[in-house]
Amino acid sequence: MKATFGKEKTMRKKLLVLLIISAMMICTFASCSVSSVPASDKNTFRYAVNTLPTTLDPTMCNSLTDNELQHAVTEGLTRTTGGNVAPGIAESWDVSEDGRVYTFHLRDAKWSDGKPITAGDFVYSWRRLADPETGSSYAFAIWMVENGREVNLEGADPETLGIKALDDKTVQVTLVNPTAYFISYIGNQPSFAPLRKDYVEKYGRKFATSEETNVYSGPFVFSEVTENSWSFEKNPEFWDAENIRIDSAEVKFTQDEHEQIDMFKNGELDFAYLPNDAVNEYKNEKNVNHYLNGNVDFCYINDKSDNKVLANTEFRLALNYAVNRKLYNHNANDDAYKPYNALVFPGLSGKEGVTYGEAYNVDIYAYPMEGEVDMARAFLDGAMEEMGIASPDDITVEMVTIDREAEIRIAEELKAQWESVLGIHIKIRPEDHTDIYSKIYPSGDYEIGYGGWIPDYNDPYTYLELWRSDNTSYNQYSNEEFDALLDASVAETDPDKRMDMLNRAEIMLLEDGALIPLQAKDKYYMLNPRVSDLTLSFFNITIDWAYAGLEESKQ
Repeated sequence: MKATFGKEKTMRKKLLVLLIISAMMICTFASCSVSSVPASDKNTFRYAVNTLPTTLDPTMCNSLTDNELQHAVTEGLTRTTGGNVAPGIAESWDVSEDGRVYTFHLRDAKWSDGKPITAGDFVYSWRRLADPETGSSYAFAIWMVENGREVNLEGADPETLGIKALDDKTVQVTLVNPTAYFISYIGNQPSFAPLRKDYVEKYGRKFATSEETNVYSGPFVFSEVTENSWSFEKNPEFWDAENIRIDSAEVKFTQDEHEQIDMFKNGELDFAYLPNDAVNEYKNEKNVNHYLNGNVDFCYINDKSDNKVLANTEFRLALNYAVNRKLYNHNANDDAYKPYNALVFPGLSGKEGVTYGEAYNVDIYAYPMEGEVDMARAFLDGAMEEMGIASPDDITVEMVTIDREAEIRIAEELKAQWESVLGIHIKIRPEDHTDIYSKIYPSGDYEIGYGGWIPDYNDPYTYLELWRSDNTSYNQYSNEEFDALLDASVAETDPDKRMDMLNRAEIMLLEDGALIPLQAKDKYYMLNPRVSDLTLSFFNITIDWAYAGLEESKQ
């Protein structure tokens, strides 16, 4: 059986979406406004980020900020907007009967310098992603493609990767197994965007370090890149340029989220997130709304570190049972987030037409939301007996966190609870965000590390694959039984049975104390009412403005 998709679509369907707690799915936002939003004559969308990108190289992207910037300047075979997939550089595609072979038919698309985008540009990009010499921390994304794991982990020839150009306008991709989220994933992960070999080879390590050292396939191009700001201009060569309504965009970095509030009020920004300690003050104002952005935050535990207590399951469980997540959220986040006691975001698709959270009752298998002091101390006693440790006072654990006020506050609250309940010592080590995700976590240079994950695609596997033994991009955990269960889930063709397997895998991680879940992020934001069709969602790119519009200024 063949299925052909999207050939007749030349115009994107643009959705304005809001994820609300009751539905935990995407819906349309009706805007409201903070008291006064000054006028702006420019057709420029402006917002700020409080985390610097780690890179502007699409292959090397590994953070939310990276992906959001790249989504404006890159176009993959498909484009995913708020979970909805539309044709991208590929105007249509065919799928083989066994669901493993995709044949993409490219449209007459051009790079920003006017040269044609070819099938070979995708082949080159995907092979570069898989090649271990590239060193992409997101290379695990290519493992679903035939021989992706062998190329990336075993050094097989990149030419054996399951992607080839049948001609300049036809790309054929062969997957290891049928993968329901494949089309969505390649539409919002910049690592799958095409690359120009001549630019990569010409600039080498300087590739994509400035607006001039790359060429662009997406709706916008970088017009100016500085240390703390990124300017975009509409790409006139983009295949769907006639439906891009914004002429330009400006993204600024400011670590102080309170400064973003002032910038919004002064008319310098059209969109700004509220810091947690300002939510109660502003949440009932006009122009303010909120959505769950899919981000589940937790602490990684490096059970392979030199600190041997972390290799003990009972000690890891002691850490988990010692945390009162409701109190933690109140003290660390001003109740702005939702305390959470498991790993997989419950708003993802589950089985039998319901969400994951509706299909599986997290309260049955997750950690107690308010902790359990007696259980925590019992686990600690068992751990100390196993390890021959006489007193909790003899245990010190280091916690890595981002060197930013909000994250340090989180670390200090966890430190207070662990020291109070368990009597151990916690040392906080603040580090730069870029270093944490590009160096510290991949190299295992941590004991406990605060982090989180936004789903790359609408499937629980996007969270669970982080704990595979062979995926050391962010995590050092290893469990052969867990790996085997994930492998079996990939091969399972019955979707409901597969979902049950993934749920068992999540439970396995919690029973082993593999992580310390903390919260799901309920994000409050301010939006200028002149902005229309801005997409907010919980899939990899939480703010998508490429197809947004700007009306004449409103009050």
